[in-house]
Amino acid sequence: MALKLFNRNAICGWSIFAFTLLAVITTLAWSTNLKAYHGLSYRVRGTFIPSMKNLYEDTRGYMLEKRRTIDVSGLHPGQPPYRPMNNCPRNDLPGNGRNLTIVLNITDFEHVEEEIFKPEELVNARKVTREASESISGVYLNHNQTTFMLNDVLSKRVRVRDYWYLPGGHWIPADCTPKWKVAIIIPFRDRSVHLAILLRHLVPFMKAQFLEFGIFIIDQANDLKFNRAMLMNVGYLEGQNFTQWDCFIFHDVDHIPLSNDNYYGCENMPRHFISGDDQWNYKILYNDLFGGVTGFTPTQVANFNGFPNVYWGWGGEDDEIMKRSRGIGLTRTRPKGQMGYYNVIPHHHKSSPKNEVRFCLLKHYRQRLHTDGLNNIKYDRPLVSLLPLYVNISVDIQHLPWNEEKWLDCKGGA
Repeated sequence: MALKLFNRNAICGWSIFAFTLLAVITTLAWSTNLKAYHGLSYRVRGTFIPSMKNLYEDTRGYMLEKRRTIDVSGLHPGQPPYRPMNNCPRNDLPGNGRNLTIVLNITDFEHVEEEIFKPEELVNARKVTREASESISGVYLNHNQTTFMLNDVLSKRVRVRDYWYLPGGHWIPADCTPKWKVAIIIPFRDRSVHLAILLRHLVPFMKAQFLEFGIFIIDQANDLKFNRAMLMNVGYLEGQNFTQWDCFIFHDVDHIPLSNDNYYGCENMPRHFISGDDQWNYKILYNDLFGGVTGFTPTQVANFNGFPNVYWGWGGEDDEIMKRSRGIGLTRTRPKGQMGYYNVIPHHHKSSPKNEVRFCLLKHYRQRLHTDGLNNIKYDRPLVSLLPLYVNISVDIQHLPWNEEKWLDCKGGA
């Protein structure tokens, strides 16, 4: 009887020991995964590779695949091939930033480049950008536009103080791991004056927030009425050929943020970054306003089928995007007070004519929700060129066939 009791106690003791050992191992593994979750990455000598893949749940409960780009060319001789990097400091809490000095006088791209780069940096940046731009044309001509990544083409880089510069206006913090990779998408046509002024402010604004970011100008290369939402679809699709972004911020070319506290990271998406602008006495005209500067994760855009392709001319597409977003259960966020203030650059151009059927399209948007957007967009292969401050994607978008079976209203003017 005593022997049986001893055996039972021994078995119980060994079971407790095994369970404790398993718990310790699990805790260590969880700690390791937690480091990966928060973006710990390594510099690797001699190759341009993505860092670890991990799934994470964003603030709206959607699962995204997040892949980070690792800097590879910043190691000096004698350094080990692998070096852990600390996470970049956060600069998204009220009071951590400062109000920006806004200069809206007319400038040009050459002067803006000279403001952002030191002379030697600019010489090197222009050189690697020119070489990469020549290579990228061949990539686009010889590959399907949605199936390749351009890391190999864009592997050269230049150290610009505390950032690495990649050809085409892609910036990566050099001494820390950024929390977010942000693609800035700017729908565009004939607004060079505005674009130079925006870039003068936007590049230092993004760098002050320790974000990895790239800037894409989506240029409508025809004289048809301007189609902002369709260009947003093009930017979303083409931007993913370069790398995998954590979020996309769709940014009007004439809006200048006034505070560094207005964080352009990928939290709290979808987000309307504007709480007011000088045109409307720094007020929001109506609560559902969703234009100017908006942000989404890639999964969110895919889940509501991207943006409508039928809004030719000014107005209406912003409100439909809001409805699409809300229709899949997303809740828009917005900064409060001065944090979200913008100034609008005075117009030096003729505005696009109004879309005469925008109210009809908006009223009947549900007819097109699942058939108008990413899943029906078609366009000829774009002309892609790299410039020191941005990637220019020139695209000849055209009217798409009207879906007679499902789109029962508004055909006459769309």
